[in-house]
Amino acid sequence: MKTFNPTMIAGLIGVLYFVLLTLIFSIQDMELAAEIAFGIVTIVGLIAVWDNFRDRNNSTWKTWTGLVGGLLIAVPGICLLVGNLVLLAVDGNPSTMVNTLLSVAGIGAIFLLPIGIIMCLIAGFNRFYAALKV
Repeated sequence: MKTFNPTMIAGLIGVLYFVLLTLIFSIQDMELAAEIAFGIVTIVGLIAVWDNFRDRNNSTWKTWTGLVGGLLIAVPGICLLVGNLVLLAVDGNPSTMVNTLLSVAGIGAIFLLPIGIIMCLIAGFNRFYAALKV
């Protein structure tokens, strides 16, 4: 039985992120804590992608759902990081590429992140219950 399930953990951390964002970070005006939490969610999403990518030879719908869900979790954070690094490299002069990356990060945090969290929860809990049956 596989004891460590990064896909399920990515979904649960994503839910925790939204709970903390809604109940604590936004009310207390804790922008830095929200950005750090967003970075942690992105890293956990990348770990879920890697775990599901390793299982590609034994792929099921759970593998692909977890892989796509992890990518949807990770894409907004990666776009935010790359956009800010490019903005830093050009001394704060926004370009079309920076605007595009930061727009993808903003829209992705609103739409892609929740869909990815739901997909990771579905795939992760299905794997968890399948492992319990064995």
